[in-house]
Amino acid sequence: MNSELTWIECDGGPYILIESRYLGIWKGESDEAFEKAKQYYEETGLMEDYIGKLKIGSGKCLIVSEDAAACAWISDNNTSGFLIGVNYVSEDYADGGIKADALLSQLNKIPEEQFLDINLTYQVADQELYLFAACDFGNDWIYNYDKFNLLPGDYCIKMMEEYIYDGSSLLLFRFSKQENTGYQ
Repeated sequence: MNSELTWIECDGGPYILIESRYLGIWKGESDEAFEKAKQYYEETGLMEDYIGKLKIGSGKCLIVSEDAAACAWISDNNTSGFLIGVNYVSEDYADGGIKADALLSQLNKIPEEQFLDINLTYQVADQELYLFAACDFGNDWIYNYDKFNLLPGDYCIKMMEEYIYDGSSLLLFRFSKQENTGYQ
């Protein structure tokens, strides 16, 4: 595993997790498509929860609240993972001190019952996903993004509002693959 996390930061969220097959819609490559992407972006600002779904084209993407100062994805063998939001950070974070392998090891030790079931599932059909700042719609992206893989399936998302790690406060979303889910 790469020991560096790819942090997505911008002048203010929200952040988007989207399958690669819907990325072209967000990029809005024609004038008409750009106007539609702009509408999607405006809808992201209306979300009041820490995380939620946004219908985009014939699919859905996940929106992470603008309350998170930065976001990162950390995978557990492409079969589960954590979407991490930053509440506040220590100097270790600023100096690149939070490493993916050490953090994943700690996160996997958290008992399942400590996560809040927010009754949210996300269906992955295209194994390639992107995490980026919502304000990067259109073709001229200015912020960092992360491209990663997550095996197709339905993922139950549970949340922890605050997890303290090396003096930093993290907002955690645990993605666990489900065989059969009753909600979407």
